This record gives sequence, C-alpha cells and structure tokens, in this order.
Amino acid sequence: MVMCLLALAVPCARGGQAAPVPELEPIGDLAAWTCIHRREGSWPANTGNGYYGGLQMDSSFMQTYGPDKIEKYGGYAHLWSPRDQMVVAERARRTRGYYPWPNTARACGLI
Repeated sequence: MVMCLLALAVPCARGGQAAPVPELEPIGDLAAWTCIHRREGSWPANTGNGYYGGLQMDSSFMQTYGPDKIEKYGGYAHLWSPRDQMVVAERARRTRGYYPWPNTARACGLI
C-alpha cells in the first residue's frame, strides 16, 4: 500500500491513501518520433507553411486525430506539449503507419 506524504509528489485521496494515477495514452516508439521530429521542426514550430509543431501536422490531420488537444490547448500543435504531439501522431500511426511523414520516416528507416 502506498501512503501519501506532503513532501512527495504522490497525490492524496480521502483517508490518507494515494489517489489513483490516471493512465496516460501511449506515444508508441519514442525513438521513432524523436527521429521524425529532428527532421521536421521544433516542437513550437509555426512558420506559416500550414504545418505545426515538431511533427509538422496540418489542420486536417489535427482535427482528425487530435480534436481533444485542439480543445485542451486552444490551438494547433505548436501550442501542445511534445508528449501530446506524439500521442496524436501515434493515433494516426495505428491506422496509417508512418506514411503521413514519408520523407522523414524513410530517412529514419521506418518505411
């Protein structure tokens, strides 16, 4: 049993028990997303080319795979955390593979 302490970052629930930690949505292969990101752009990239963030997502892609993140952050991927950008990319990868990033995924040996 985990007890919560004020000095630790363990959230407390009623009765002094540790609160359940919400399960995080998976990001998939971190090394793959890092490789793609290094060839696409900075996490806060908004260069005016219609693609946003460190994985260069366009508005249609973000609306399809990340409407919850658009709502959460009040804007497109350049405003999202790197983790949330990877979560949305992983949602797409599950059905489309790495093909939304054909050149960089090929350079990373993913396709």
